[in-house]
Amino acid sequence: MRRHELMIRQLKAKDLPSVLSVAASSFKEEARRPEVIGPGFIDDITRFPSLQIGAFDGGLMVGFAIGELAEDWGVLDWIAVTPSHQRMGIGSELLKQFERRISLSGRQRVRLGTPFALDFYVKMGYTCVGTQRVLQKTVVGNDEPFDNAFSMTLNDLVDMLEDFELDSIKCFFSSSCVAVGRRDVGAVLATENRWSKDEIDVVFSKYEGVESHFLLLSQLEAKARQRGAYVITEKFDEAEVGLALKKGWEESRSPLAWTTYYMEKRLRARFRAIAMTAEDAANVDSAKKKPLKP
Repeated sequence: MRRHELMIRQLKAKDLPSVLSVAASSFKEEARRPEVIGPGFIDDITRFPSLQIGAFDGGLMVGFAIGELAEDWGVLDWIAVTPSHQRMGIGSELLKQFERRISLSGRQRVRLGTPFALDFYVKMGYTCVGTQRVLQKTVVGNDEPFDNAFSMTLNDLVDMLEDFELDSIKCFFSSSCVAVGRRDVGAVLATENRWSKDEIDVVFSKYEGVESHFLLLSQLEAKARQRGAYVITEKFDEAEVGLALKKGWEESRSPLAWTTYYMEKRLRARFRAIAMTAEDAANVDSAKKKPLKP
């Protein structure tokens, strides 16, 4: 494909089917699932329309970049190129266009999390600022009983979350969810593994401090025993891994358990007028500091 045949334009809500198709063919992780990327795309395009861009070859979508604005940085939520159009510079062009739009918003940093393509992001000027590793723990015996003070329904969880946190996890809500928490400690949400009913995977954690994290996980273990689950998986920051291993956690054996690399790039200042849509401008004023999506 010759470069002049590639068109990059802002996406619209009607492009959702094409986004889902590209995601299904390109991603290996959970983002390939329509129920994960679909709500995220609709949320981002509603709040930050100018940051959602797609690459088209003869009218066919072959790639996209989807993101949002936080308080003082931009977040690249997803970027993908169909296998048939990879290694043609399309991903690089999408990323450059996305960075330009972030810069025009007045932000000078871009953040993202990825389990893959580390070399690509380093080549594009990104630096790794942290990692998360997936560990698992086998639930055995009749250890600590569940403390009812940590009982939490999905409605209780919704009440204690910010809107952006809720947006990132509501696609996981189902009858198989397990939520435990306490307002002064935090909360974790786990859901039944798609391939093994004996396993539950933590899909969201909110807590202050390492002690709170492990307290919540101990209650999740007790809850898992009640449900008959035998294995729990969770993502741990690198600083927590050593303590987790001492507490009986171990490296996940799942072939889908990838280490996530958190990358950041400081953009060059651009001395030009800010070109933003009215919708973007309204959301910039109320944007909160946001973690990367799970």
